[in-house]
Amino acid sequence: MILILTSWPSPQVSTKVAWSDKIVHFSVYAVLGHLVARALAAPRSRATLLAAVAGMCVFGMLDEVHQAWIPGREASIADWMADLLGATVGLLVSHHLLSLAPTRQDLPT
Repeated sequence: MILILTSWPSPQVSTKVAWSDKIVHFSVYAVLGHLVARALAAPRSRATLLAAVAGMCVFGMLDEVHQAWIPGREASIADWMADLLGATVGLLVSHHLLSLAPTRQDLPT
């Protein structure tokens, strides 16, 4: 879905809010981070989380490079940093919240 959204030429992002495009990048990648946290098998080790962040970092970089060839778009290190920050925050917050939820073994039968 991210690659489809970033393939649209000349996106219409509001310029009324400073850094609005960075907020969009952060938000979209935070959702990705949440979905990755949900997909990881429990228990999640630090190495697993680090590998997930590294994978999303590479994906964000490739997405920015991909945008360099789309009319009306540009590749930006600042956008990539917003992607990486959103993905990391989404992953870590979701990981923490999921670790607080009871597992199936904890539920009464």
